[in-house]
Amino acid sequence: MFYSLPPAGNKIPIRAILRAIKEVRKEDAENFLEPIKIYLATQNLLFLSSGRAALWLILKALSKLHPERAEVVIPAYTCPALASAVLKAGLKPVLCDINLNDFGFSREALEGKVSKKTLAVILVHLFGYPANIHEVREICQKHGTFMVEDAAQAFGNCLSDSDGSKLGLLGDAGFFSFGRGKPISLMHGGLLVTNSEEIFSKAAEIYGDLNHKGDFPNFRYGINLASYSMLSNPHMYWIPQRLPFLHLGETIFEPDFVRSEGTQLAGVLAGKMIESVEQEKEVRQANSEWYSGNLGNIPRVEAVPSTRFPYLRYPLLVKDREMRDGVLDLLMSQGTGAAMFYPCPLNELPVLREVLKDNRDYPNARKLSDTLITLPVHSGVTETIRNKIKFCFSERTRN
Repeated sequence: MFYSLPPAGNKIPIRAILRAIKEVRKEDAENFLEPIKIYLATQNLLFLSSGRAALWLILKALSKLHPERAEVVIPAYTCPALASAVLKAGLKPVLCDINLNDFGFSREALEGKVSKKTLAVILVHLFGYPANIHEVREICQKHGTFMVEDAAQAFGNCLSDSDGSKLGLLGDAGFFSFGRGKPISLMHGGLLVTNSEEIFSKAAEIYGDLNHKGDFPNFRYGINLASYSMLSNPHMYWIPQRLPFLHLGETIFEPDFVRSEGTQLAGVLAGKMIESVEQEKEVRQANSEWYSGNLGNIPRVEAVPSTRFPYLRYPLLVKDREMRDGVLDLLMSQGTGAAMFYPCPLNELPVLREVLKDNRDYPNARKLSDTLITLPVHSGVTETIRNKIKFCFSERTRN
């Protein structure tokens, strides 16, 4: 029911919503995170209002352990929410270029950014694909720096060579998001996870002082979820398209954001959605394989890191920005759900230029922002949509 609001994530069955509402009223609703703990195989988990709130809490906890360190390395090509979380934690974001193999950090660039001043390196699993964890961990350990995984787009995904090592739990701490366009899309909520008892203890102390919401936020969230579900109907999508406060398709930097305990109804619903994660991953992997087999041989289109993986969105790089814009315009006019991603490196965003005061060039981040097209892989992608996408690429990359 959320497919028509790109970038779409999973569908949310009405049955799951009704079950969640019913369970919130029960006395044992305090155990609502248990299905998630079992699925992720960790007890050290905290539910917050968003993924960025979870990252903020991680950084505040790490700062208690190493108050003398104030720098946090983040990718030059990433969501502005990372920068806002770092700044809100009273720390300094340090940008680092990426590589174009797995979209993680460039090792050479990262080695020049991490020092004894670095509190943490935030490794982003872009599109849900595993970044170079082992290389980053090696560099972090050399400097006594924490490695934090941004697994907001990778809930349930594992390392490519392992079915058991879930992303988000391979560093010192990690976080997930349940916002729009994530593997579990609930419009609300984020998770802090860690295998470190020391980090969890510090985070839990801060968490205990956060705003703990009552019944009204549950009710308000339920109303918002119902409204969102109704307006996401393909026949009614013209309504949210004309509501500017929804910021559909925009990349937004919010220096001040809510940092609170997550709404219980969203947490219960997330637990109900766990049972569909593996099935949805199979669908996303199958659609990714179809794109690889049908688009991989088109001239001037670069292949993805793996042809067999449950991407959150399937990434393709074309020759240059002019070609990208031409292909994307046609894809969007056909209603395929294709989209760009982040429009430019973070230091080029107007709202962050003065904040970051970073005039450096990040060539790989620039190339990705200029040439990237992402394609939908969720279970709402039909054969008709896939064939439209194939036609658009063939039509615009012919010459």
